[in-house]
Parts: sequence; C-alpha cells; structure tokens
Amino acid sequence: MGLVDYSDSDESEEAPSSPRVKRQKTSSDDGASRNTANDVLPPLPSAFHDLYASTVRVSANDDPTLHQGRKRVNPHKVGHWPSHLYIEWHPTSTERATLTTLLSTLQCNLNAASPSPSPHHTSITTFLTSDLGAPQPLHISLSRPIVLSTSQKDAFLSSLESRIRTSGIAPFELSPLGLQWHRTEESSRSFLVLRVGSRSSHHSHPANKPHNLSKPEKQIDEKSVTNKNDNDDTQNTNPPSPPRTTPPKSSNPQLSSLLSHTNAIATAFDQPPLYAWAKPSDNDSGSNQEDTLDGAFHISIAWSFALPSADLRRLTEEVLNTAYTISTTDADVHAPECAKTMGDAVRAMRVRVEGIKAKIGNIVTHIPLRNRRDDGGSRGLFGM
Repeated sequence: MGLVDYSDSDESEEAPSSPRVKRQKTSSDDGASRNTANDVLPPLPSAFHDLYASTVRVSANDDPTLHQGRKRVNPHKVGHWPSHLYIEWHPTSTERATLTTLLSTLQCNLNAASPSPSPHHTSITTFLTSDLGAPQPLHISLSRPIVLSTSQKDAFLSSLESRIRTSGIAPFELSPLGLQWHRTEESSRSFLVLRVGSRSSHHSHPANKPHNLSKPEKQIDEKSVTNKNDNDDTQNTNPPSPPRTTPPKSSNPQLSSLLSHTNAIATAFDQPPLYAWAKPSDNDSGSNQEDTLDGAFHISIAWSFALPSADLRRLTEEVLNTAYTISTTDADVHAPECAKTMGDAVRAMRVRVEGIKAKIGNIVTHIPLRNRRDDGGSRGLFGM
C-alpha cells in the first residue's frame, strides 16, 4: 500500500501552458511558516497503527537469539496463522512517562540490591518501547494465542466482526486497579501487569475501590485451578444461602461481555477459550478477586526471566509508594496536575476502549464498538 500517490510520467513531462513567475519571499511568509511549524499535529488514526503492528519475520524457525531469548508459544508452520484478539492502548505522553519512570526506578533499585555480576541479579524488559526504542502500544488480551488454518481465517474474522458489531457494547473506559507480578509456565517468563477495571463500576462501588497497587501475585495455573475442589461443603455448618434474585455486580461488565463473545467464536472454531479457570465474578462472596474473571484482565508493561520472589514484590511496592509529581502536557487534559505517590499517578490513568483488534498472521483488523445511537434511527445524507 503506497503512502504517496505519484502522478503518471506522461503528465510530468508535459510543458506548462504558461511560464511561472517566481514570487519573492516576504517577511509575512516567514511568519506564516513558523506558525505552521509550531502547530500541534493531530494524532494518527487507529488504522495507521494497524499497518505497522507487526515486526518483519526474520526466520521461519524459532531462534530465541532474534528476540531477547524468548521462545514462540506456537512454532511457525506453513498454512497456520497465529492469531490474537485484544484491546490496544496507546498511553498519553504523561502516562507513558509515568510508567517509564516506574520501570526505570524499579530497575535501579534491583541493580542496587543485586549488582549485575551477581547470580541473583534481576533484569526487566519494558513493553513500552520496541527493540529500537520506538514507543509501542500496550494491550489487554481477549483470547489466548490461537492458530487458525488457511480455510478458517476468513470465516473466523467475519463471524467475529458480526458478533462484536451486534453486541450492543458501547465504548467505555478502564483504569488500573492493581499492579502485580505474574508467572506463566508456557513461556517461562514473569510479567509485571496492571490489573484493570471499568471506571464506572470502580468508582460507584466501594468494594471495588483500589487498595495497595502492589500485591503478592496469585499463580494463574489453569491446571491447578481447575483441579481445585470448590464444591466441598462437608465442613460448612451454615444453612445454604437463598437464591439470588439479581445478578452479582461486576467491576468489569464490558470486558466480561466482550470476552464471552470472543470465547464463543474461539470455541466455535475449535480454539481454546481464555480464562476458562476463572470463577464467576461475585463481589459479595468474599472470594479472592484474582480467582474471578473480574481480576483476570490486565495490561503487561514489562517482563523478566526471574521468578517473582518476595524481594521483587517488595521492591515493586516501594517504588509505588515513592513520592511522585506528574508533569502534564497540554494534550493530557485528563491527567491530574500532581500526585502524592507513583501509585496515585498510575491509578489516575485512563484506558479508552473504542473497539477490539483481531491480529491474524501479520494482518490487524480493527473492529469498532457501536454507540447506542448508531444502532438505529434516521440517518442523514451519505448515511451520517
């Protein structure tokens, strides 16, 4: 796809109908050019980022030396299309600066605790920038890393687009609820993640108000969780609770609804669902939030090969409790002018969800969420 449309060679060779007169530059022209240069450029549209969302495949074989020692969860095979469904987040300059400061401060504290030659030295790698140092978006997963066949991929995308656009889910906002280290057995890496929740639910229900952002992580192992005997009531002497007349409140109603749609499409194409281990969200049951679907949604901001030890969690919490002042820009109109701690600055962030992304192979498709007013009613000229 060309970014610039060039004229035909025949047109460029035609002589002009009349000679051009060179106009002398005036002082007013200099002022106008300077004002134009100082104008703030508008943000790039979402579709532009989708064109460059994938890196160039250097080798079809799994070579960890090409990507910082990481190994592919799904090795590349001809005719197989690695796919992923997710929500993309582009932090503002203020939010990105806050997260960058958080990670750099944590790394400095880790270096001081265990210098580099030490076998216990912990190195963290950021997701905020690419290997070349360019800012890159973060994401909230709505599927596992799945693999589609060539015969499945077009029908999968068509079914997903139809289901999301008729779901009735309008755009919404999220905010960070917690920060924790999570270990995954599939890739042998530890991830520093921001747990997120709906801003409307988060601010309207006291039970969902943020506590200490840094909390010992709950090992999310699908096998161990599904083997738990959660129905053992032999020691329960209390009478059974009456049946509910209203559904339990959720701190992530929109994300839970989106996940139900994406999981339905995944299972219809013989793909594993995401968060199959999670219990139904019920804020009144007193269950650990990390065991529920509400506590599963997260944004990964960094990773490490080190295990999430008690010292690593302690140093992470110390960074969140350090004094911090947000330096805002004119573009970040929602950012507070100051914050008492780094944790306050993280909690002030907003994640605007306008749609979901479907990455199939190296092609990314944006599927927008429809506003309620777009579901019907009269439209004007040109369908607007």
